This record gives sequence, C-alpha cells and structure tokens, in this order.
Amino acid sequence: MVAAPYWDMSFPAILKAYFEQINVIGVTFKYSDKGIPVGLCRAKRLTYVTTAGGPIFSDEYGFGYVKALAQGFYGINEVCLVKAEGLDEIGVDVDEILEKAFSEWKNRQ
Repeated sequence: MVAAPYWDMSFPAILKAYFEQINVIGVTFKYSDKGIPVGLCRAKRLTYVTTAGGPIFSDEYGFGYVKALAQGFYGINEVCLVKAEGLDEIGVDVDEILEKAFSEWKNRQ
C-alpha cells in the first residue's frame, strides 16, 4: 500500500525520491534479453490511497505514475486507487466522503 496526499497534481516530491531509490536493477526489476523490464516483486496487489482538499482533476499524474512503475517495473499487475477528494470544501461531510472511498475500495476486494 502506498498512501500520499494529492499535492500539485501529483504527490509529495519525497515520494518520487523514494521510488527513485527503490527502483533498482536486480532488486525490484531486471531487464530481459530484449531490454524489457521484468518485475521481481512478489506482491500481487498495490493499493494507492490519496486524499485531496479539492477535486482531483486527473488520476494520471500521481496514481498513473505509481501504476506505471508497479505494472511496468515491479511486476504488480493489480493496482487499485482509493481516493477521497473535496475534503476541504465548505459544507461537505468529511466522514461521509471517507466512508464512501473506503466502501468503494472494500467492494473491490
């Protein structure tokens, strides 16, 4: 599981630095004879959890990056997104938003 707030259309830079540190040939992936990355991770699923004060305009920048790494380098084919957005909007029921996100994720399990 990876959990990160939605910041600047993505996630905090420190998480990107973390991925750069763990994306290591011979540890998380290797290259095939044809130069294609082959995942070495044993995980079957990666769940990406994010929250945002406002709307998440696109899942591609934060989640998309993590999904590409998981599927393209680590060999984790099942990648799920759990997001709760609009948490800082005036008048919203934060507990309801969080419960809805949790329920949606739970129903996919």
